Amino acid sequence: MCHTRGVPPNAAIKAVFFDVGGVLTIPLRETLTKIAADGMMDVSTVGSQFRDTFFGGQDGDAPSHRLERGEVGIMEFLDSFGEARDALWRLMHPDSPHSLFVHMTAHHGMHGLVDDARAAGYKTGIVSNIFNEYVERWDEITNHTGRFDVVIYSCVEGVRKPNRAIFDLALGRCGVTANEVLFLDDSPDMVAAAGALGFATVCVDDHSRAIAEAREMLAI
Repeated sequence: MCHTRGVPPNAAIKAVFFDVGGVLTIPLRETLTKIAADGMMDVSTVGSQFRDTFFGGQDGDAPSHRLERGEVGIMEFLDSFGEARDALWRLMHPDSPHSLFVHMTAHHGMHGLVDDARAAGYKTGIVSNIFNEYVERWDEITNHTGRFDVVIYSCVEGVRKPNRAIFDLALGRCGVTANEVLFLDDSPDMVAAAGALGFATVCVDDHSRAIAEAREMLAI
């Protein structure tokens, strides 16, 4: 269950941090539907495996965690899946025409929230778990130059959500404290981790509702 955590009493929000995949992009389920619609890949065989692999609420030594920390490349990661390797290659590798990340597109309503927050005087940041092979695609989607004060990619920093260290990096570089930040993510575990550190949070399980909640908190 995905829960929003409102602004703590006596807190003044100064910054808004965004996840990328599933927040600044269209939802994962919509992306998988787009891939399935071309008739070239049965995503039902690997879609749940992808979600289970990447959306857990820990930061350990799982192959996906090492990939997102930049410790291994995508081919070494895919080789760890044995018989499922080829199917996951089609879903994940940047050279695949059916790649999940190639089919991900920006969510314009959420990007509108970014721009309106900046116009209202809020600092903005990105805190995203991603692997090296897709940093360029993440940069294209976010168009972050001049739009975000801080950009934290897990594979660049060597630490991933929900590890506290990645949140501390973002806070330090943005010059704010946790109770001065609104954080938006589509993973309940990542939202819970940020909330435990004192962030106000919005869980993005429905973009329209999440944007409305964030706008209400920010009064924009």
